[in-house]
Amino acid sequence: MSNTRAGAARCCLGLALALASSGLGAGPAAAQTTTGTAQAVIVEPLGLVKVTDLQFGRIAASASAGTITVDANTGACSASGGVRSAGGCGFGQFAGQGARRLTVRIQIPGTVSLTGPAGSTMVADTITLGASPDLVFLGGGNGNGNGAGGAPRYQITSNSGIFTFRLGGRLNVAAGQRPGQYTGTFPVTVQYQ
Repeated sequence: MSNTRAGAARCCLGLALALASSGLGAGPAAAQTTTGTAQAVIVEPLGLVKVTDLQFGRIAASASAGTITVDANTGACSASGGVRSAGGCGFGQFAGQGARRLTVRIQIPGTVSLTGPAGSTMVADTITLGASPDLVFLGGGNGNGNGAGGAPRYQITSNSGIFTFRLGGRLNVAAGQRPGQYTGTFPVTVQYQ
């Protein structure tokens, strides 16, 4: 009889160990951990920083030319002609700091050259400024920062003096454009007055 009890005890002990090791027993729950990212942008008084790059995204070229346009207000992308947008578009964003009611002039280029593999190029044109909740347009230029009559003037309206503005544009993609990554740099100038 003692052998039967010992056998039953071994059986139950083995079952309890199996349940505990499988996580089905009454033990602590398994925890999962992941990481997040926190970001901040510090803007120096009378300074200017780039917050995000102007992105024309992933593009499928074809046997005919076309364009990809990034909306300066929404960051949405639209394709025309023989190209297709596969996403990843977004406006460029910049931030500056002055003082409330200070006037600033914003100057951007009319075109940007992008260079890719083996010296292949594309040109982005119609670079435009989007609306800004922190700035009021006062006049000058064409309101886009790249026209005749000089850079447009804006007044800073935020209490903190911090303002942001966005850029969009149109990328011209040639027929049979060579595949690869294309990049180009361009100046953005803010003159505090």
